[in-house]
Parts: sequence; structure tokens; C-alpha cells
Amino acid sequence: MLELRNSEGGGLALGYGGDVFNTALYAARLGLDVSFFSAVGDDFYSRWLVERWQADGVDCAHVREIAKATPALYIIRTDAEGERSFTYWRSASPFRQWLDRGDYVDALAGVLAEFDAIYFSGITLAMLDDVAKQRWLDTVDAFRGDGGLVAFDPNYRPVLWASPGEASLWIDQAYARADLILPSIEDESNLRGQHESEALLAALVALPADEVVIKRGTSTCVVLHNEERIDIAIEKAPSAIDTTAAGDSFNAGYLHARLSGLSPGEAAQQGASLAARVVQHPGAIIPVEAMP
Repeated sequence: MLELRNSEGGGLALGYGGDVFNTALYAARLGLDVSFFSAVGDDFYSRWLVERWQADGVDCAHVREIAKATPALYIIRTDAEGERSFTYWRSASPFRQWLDRGDYVDALAGVLAEFDAIYFSGITLAMLDDVAKQRWLDTVDAFRGDGGLVAFDPNYRPVLWASPGEASLWIDQAYARADLILPSIEDESNLRGQHESEALLAALVALPADEVVIKRGTSTCVVLHNEERIDIAIEKAPSAIDTTAAGDSFNAGYLHARLSGLSPGEAAQQGASLAARVVQHPGAIIPVEAMP
């Protein structure tokens, strides 16, 4: 999406971001070979987005172009502690047509077979209609059946769903198809209406995934790996300027580390280190020279 945020002169600065994209970009900066699967329009700002993504090392060969569509937009507001909130304009996002029938969808399974891992989120599902949701989950099933690794962050955003029940129905289906799950305890609490941390952890422990990484704010995370629980103290960030993309960048660091052969503990530290750096800068995407 296009991103607008406050600038020093009192106006708005233009950038870009989005949950899965943020993870894709930061993973590419860390050294993974990353392709972004999405949809854009055919206007000036859609072309600008793709050019910027490619300049940042993200392969965009599989970004679908939707005729006469324009990008979605969000504006970031931050409070004195750097905690962000958003206003969105995405009802007409071209991504809603990403899995509409056509040559792109017909070729998708074969294209994905060339990759080692897929990462998607609850927002991916929320933006698609029910037919497209199921089409995507069927595609994920086939990918995983052929030996690919599936990573998923539920990233629950209530405004995108008709009800928590609808959200949990689809998110639970994604959980059942994932090898690596990256929820935050806050999102899981909001989704389930359950505020007892240990009860939520127990529910997450019961998930069928081999690896569950539970983000618990700024100081700890819990990794459940092959039925072993690992409590990890992570690097605490200095006072944040803007927490946009904190969880997304953590996911990027974690995925990069695990796909590079590092342990879950080392991966959590790498994710936390990157997230700590990201929240020191405004917007979702920090300057490349600010990377750790």
C-alpha cells in the first residue's frame, strides 16, 4: 500500500508498506531470495511502488497487474510513546482481485513449486472473498504436500472481518496448514476473547505446527519447537519513534535466521534486533543504511 506519515515540516511524507510486504522486504535485505506475490493497478503510483520494491531487492515478477485499479492507502499516526495507529483506504485495493480466475491463477501452483517457503498472514486472508480464501488455502495445501515450508502470522485486524468467529474460522484453517506460526499474544487474545496469558499459550501449544513463535511485547517471546517450550529474553528496544512494522520485521529476522540454519533462540534474537532498529525510524520501511 501507499503510506503517508507526518513529516518534519508539518506535511505528509510518502512511503509504502503492508504486513507481508514489510516482512518480504526486510528478509530480502537480510539476504534471502524473496519474491513478492500480490496485485497492483496500472496507474503511475502502482508503477512507482513496483519500481521501489525492485530497487530494494524484492523480486516482483509475480505481482499481478489489475487494469484500472489504484493502490490502497494508509496514514500513520503515532502517540508520545511511538505507538502507531492507522487510517486505511483499501476497500478497492487491487489485491482483492489477486486470485480472480485467469492465467495468473491457473499457473500459480506451478510457479510456487519453484520456491522453498511461503509466508502469508491473516490480512492476506481477510482481503480475499471466501472463494479466493479457499482457493489460496488449497494452493497452500498443494505446496506443503510437495515438501514446501509454510509460515503464517495471523495478524488479526478486527476491522477486516465481519466477526471474531469468521476470523477464527479462517485463521484456524491456516494454522492447520502451517509449519511455522508467528502470532502475537495480543492478537491471539483479541481473536479469542481470552486474556489469560497461560491459557492462550496452552492453546497455541496444542497447534499442529512444528514451530510456534509467540511474540509477547518488547522483552520476551516463547518458541514452541518440536514439543519443547523455549522462553527467550530478547533485546529490548530503546524508546520507539514509530512501532509500525515491528512485528513484521521480527518475522523477517526470524525467518531469515531459521531458513539459514540458525536455532530458534538465535532466530528470535535476530528478529528482535531488527525490530528494535525499525521502531527507531518513522514508517514501515527504514533506510537501508539503518539496517543492523
